[in-house]
Amino acid sequence: MPWLIAGVISWIIFYILVDFKQLRRTVYAGLFASLMATFVDWGGQRLGFYRFDEMLLPIANAPIFYIFGPVFVVGVLFAQHLPRNKSLQIVNIFIVSLLYLSLEYLLIQTNAARHLNWHLLASFSVNLAAFTILTYVIRMFNLSPKFDSLFRL
Repeated sequence: MPWLIAGVISWIIFYILVDFKQLRRTVYAGLFASLMATFVDWGGQRLGFYRFDEMLLPIANAPIFYIFGPVFVVGVLFAQHLPRNKSLQIVNIFIVSLLYLSLEYLLIQTNAARHLNWHLLASFSVNLAAFTILTYVIRMFNLSPKFDSLFRL
């Protein structure tokens, strides 16, 4: 049930903050984030680092309400609100990584996830890497509306 609640809350936040005009472009950032999280979480569980419990409809042993809830929503919103300034992008990556870490902490407290051979600091490092990669992909493929003027001739 915690996964379903996280998914529903994510979609409520999505509908409040999303720019629907830009969704045709930024949806790819959400899909990339979902794909990246699926691979990372599948590997983390196979290596015995952590485990997801109370799953409804698992995809690669990760809850569908997680992959297409918080992960997808954060990917889309991250692309839509990514700052142009590189220094601010670093701050943005740090803040979003901390917010994502707080979600993980809540899911651990509700017993929806368990750390077996893992620590929250390791998750924070993975979050930093994942959001850095996502920033690079968004910039490389021009998935953010904020970069339109940078690529016009």
